[in-house]
Amino acid sequence: MVLRPQRPGWLVAMAASIPLLLIGLVFLLLRMINGSTVNGGLGLLALPAFVILLGVPAVWGIVYLLRRGRTMRLVVDGDTLRYVGWNGKGWQLSRSTITNVHYVNVMNPMATKPTPWIIISTNADDVARVLWQSDWPDGLLRVWKQNGVVVSRDDLSFREVISRYPRLELPWWHRRPALAGLLYAVVFIVYVFLVVMPFVFMS
Repeated sequence: MVLRPQRPGWLVAMAASIPLLLIGLVFLLLRMINGSTVNGGLGLLALPAFVILLGVPAVWGIVYLLRRGRTMRLVVDGDTLRYVGWNGKGWQLSRSTITNVHYVNVMNPMATKPTPWIIISTNADDVARVLWQSDWPDGLLRVWKQNGVVVSRDDLSFREVISRYPRLELPWWHRRPALAGLLYAVVFIVYVFLVVMPFVFMS
């Protein structure tokens, strides 16, 4: 059995608003070409400027979504549960070793709302794996039911989760959200000053 990830809510909302996004992009391009009553436009230079300004985030987003749809999956094959992420990396474990599946809403530091996780712990080692609840529909619950796995639900703080699962496998940006936020801010500022501002001053 192969389970594909569910479409994230933000992607569904974006797909529904495509007409408005296209209108907004056309308006932005025309504004860059013609300028305003105060500043002159970029003329034909607006076309490469438009591609540069929107190309970097757009390319990353398109690559992520394409790889997410084609690569990301959960494979239940015999006694094996295998997870493959959008980047092709993942993990696998024996279904017979799963002792508990914990559906938990985690309040991360610097977050405004809880992040829903699925934490899978086994008796094979003390390492726990995590999935995002929003990626997997209720079909995953059938896997736990077939295995007779204990499924629990709870709301915990990030510190409580780490205390309960000290070797929980997490991306570094979840373990160090302050550092991740700082790096994201630096990248955004550099992008604005090196890419966006030159075209603003030229227009």
